[in-house]
Amino acid sequence: MASQPAPTKPATNGSLLTERILSPDPIFEGAESLLPPDKALESNLSPKRSSVATPYNIPLPLSPTSPTPPTPPTGASPIPTSPLIDGEYIEWIPEITASSTEPKDASLVKGELFPRELLWAARHDFLKRSGYLLRPRYRPGWKASWLPKTSVDSSTEDAIVLSRDNLADAVRISDNKTVYLKYSSKSSPEIAIGRFLSSEDLLKDPRNHAMPLLAVLEDETDPENVILVFPLLRRMDSPRPASVRECVYLIEQTLEGLAFLHEHQVAHRQVHSSITRMFPGGWHPQKYPSSPDGSRLRNPNPSRTAAGGVRYYFIDFGISTRGQDKTLGILGQERAPELSTRVPYDPYKLDVYILGMMYQNFLMEGRPFGLEFVIPLIQYMTPEAPEDRPTAVEALERFKAIQATLKTSQLSQRLRPLKGESTASRIVKDAYYRICDRLWTLRPKPKQMPLP
Repeated sequence: MASQPAPTKPATNGSLLTERILSPDPIFEGAESLLPPDKALESNLSPKRSSVATPYNIPLPLSPTSPTPPTPPTGASPIPTSPLIDGEYIEWIPEITASSTEPKDASLVKGELFPRELLWAARHDFLKRSGYLLRPRYRPGWKASWLPKTSVDSSTEDAIVLSRDNLADAVRISDNKTVYLKYSSKSSPEIAIGRFLSSEDLLKDPRNHAMPLLAVLEDETDPENVILVFPLLRRMDSPRPASVRECVYLIEQTLEGLAFLHEHQVAHRQVHSSITRMFPGGWHPQKYPSSPDGSRLRNPNPSRTAAGGVRYYFIDFGISTRGQDKTLGILGQERAPELSTRVPYDPYKLDVYILGMMYQNFLMEGRPFGLEFVIPLIQYMTPEAPEDRPTAVEALERFKAIQATLKTSQLSQRLRPLKGESTASRIVKDAYYRICDRLWTLRPKPKQMPLP
């Protein structure tokens, strides 16, 4: 691991690797429900934002262009952040009844854009000139496909609204690839760090698990903000790992990626997975259970192993630091012991702690049978005192030693709850999964699909 530079002025941003564990919202197909309020993520991307109260009473910043917070109409259902980028905002979408025919929000019925969507519709021509085409809903002259009817089916593609005001999706005209567009302040560290990690030399390193920054679009009419272009990725919990083997690959890649970041003096916070190989037909960027046209995915929970494995990426460098061995800040989902606005702390040791806690909260949720070997690693990474924690490189070495002891029979074990299955059901399901896992792993691994 490269030596860290001597401390200068402490950075003002904390560095966390967040875990976002979301569960389906029964009210609106395709939306997600939030973690407990005390786990909500705060962000300080723009110093000009002020805090407002959300439906969960969590102080979160405003959009760079919004003087007042968007107010959900009566009956609207709050949802969390976008499927990909950080948790700056808690947004809302119109609540649809169980039959998905009577939206409670009049704007959707009338075929009108919501206030937070106007920013993107106004930039349609600029984005098209820059090589990116927004969905039909945000193009000039759009008319809702359901009019003059007064009922809206939730599977109608142009009825799918943005899940966050600063995140949209578009098609790159040059190759018809779907990308994410993120509206961001020019002062965000995400720009400089993203460009650094996306440099040609670093992109060639297989240990680099940082999500590439594809482009930075500058609009002359908006001198204080930019639009960042990112590949289309999918949350690592959609679907969740199904076996010990899949959890081992997740731990291996995330530790490898964190060690790489620290080697290049970058302290970070989030991880999601790129699983485009698992969904050859794609999915809707704003509605995970749906295909790009809005219809339901035929197989919303494919197997990582059957697809030949997935690659995990660290995302959202909005409050990351580079070249700082001491930092300040209390932002992030995981309330690590050392977080402080007054006493500088080591952001690299903080990253190790947060990643260890992510393993605890994400992989060990419900104490699935077969992952007992992960517990010593978590304990190794999460002492309360930062000086007692390992570096990312040391944690990776410890995991490789554990990994070397795992037998094939352990790797092929499906994740199952300790309770809730009869003995007969458990035996049949375990045997069936082992057979499938064996067949999947014998297949030639397909070449990893490159990001756009």
